Amino acid sequence: MPTISRLRLGLLLAGLPASSLLPACSAAPVEGGDESDAADSQAIIGGVDAKSDALGAIGSLGVAVEAASEETGALDVQYRPFCSGALIGKSTVLTAKHCVDAARKMAAGGRVYFGVGFDGTHPDRTVDIVELGRAPGHEGGSVGFGRDVGVVHLDEEITDIEPAAMADLSDADIDTRFAAIGYGVQDNKKTFGTRKAGSVTLRAREGKVFELIFGSFEAFKQWATTRDRSELLAHLSAETEEEGNEGEAACDIDCLLRKYDEAILLAGYEALVGAGEGDAQPCHGDSGGPLVRIEGGRLRVYGVASGVISTNQLACDYGAVYATLGPEVLAFAKKASTWSDPCGDTKIDGVCEGRTAKRCTALDEGPRRVTKTDCSLLDQACGQDGTGAVACVDPGN
Repeated sequence: MPTISRLRLGLLLAGLPASSLLPACSAAPVEGGDESDAADSQAIIGGVDAKSDALGAIGSLGVAVEAASEETGALDVQYRPFCSGALIGKSTVLTAKHCVDAARKMAAGGRVYFGVGFDGTHPDRTVDIVELGRAPGHEGGSVGFGRDVGVVHLDEEITDIEPAAMADLSDADIDTRFAAIGYGVQDNKKTFGTRKAGSVTLRAREGKVFELIFGSFEAFKQWATTRDRSELLAHLSAETEEEGNEGEAACDIDCLLRKYDEAILLAGYEALVGAGEGDAQPCHGDSGGPLVRIEGGRLRVYGVASGVISTNQLACDYGAVYATLGPEVLAFAKKASTWSDPCGDTKIDGVCEGRTAKRCTALDEGPRRVTKTDCSLLDQACGQDGTGAVACVDPGN
């Protein structure tokens, strides 16, 4: 019996509980990694370019790594977006919880950043991500992350872009249209990395996801067991099996029933959008991307992209699940939007204060804090290393 195709997040999230819905994130390979470590990178399908300055608060989450140029062989910095997010404070970006977890792992292979601008692979500006936060409520949810909302905090304030406002949804919003925006996959050729926007319809705020999509278990079973599978879906299924998830490919009727019954919208904290007439389709890499409207001249966020499924037609299809800003999550996000950097003006690269090297810790060095190294204890002076970061160096160098 064919698998319920799971578009994977790659080895960056290996070991997390399997789900019929998969996080809509795309994973960039870490430095030195093999191509097999990378997820299928994808953006909003059927959308349009979103270049307006009014959308400046919406940017990409990425990892900056040194890689050899294909033309010259020289090392160059490459920017690899893996999620999307929206600025909600001068130094706070709202995204998905699973993107926060991915950022933590990405930090081992390069500097993770928030990228400002239309092109996530060539951002106008990057600001280092230095602290992470996860919304309360980690159980349940359609993709297994509970309330799949998180924040990342930045090494410096962004003062020339107005942060987005935030709001919760209500049942009165059902059947109304919103804009989905992100940097993910845009087609079955896996084009991704630029900011796209598309309209989507809010379909439901509670209920069984597959029942909402297909209408009945019989219709869901027919979809899940069809032999009419495209080359793309067969390829994705083969990748799933290579990862050791053979159980997915052998899903019997009892297995399908469990998937049908267990994929339930987290009432008040998740919503199903899209798959309606004229709707665009969020996809991988759009994870954390906001569900928005502009109201009263200001960008307002109602949720972040969380999960998608695959069909034999599209890499992502039948709409998407968004994690929404229910009361406790909204309170968390509003508090996070006022985050103050405990390092003040001290940056990761640091400064010299006499013979003392003063710097702030990076994301992969634990809690954000200032460190001071007295270079005189080593009979050295404070200076800079080859990357421009503060260091203890031999006097005269």
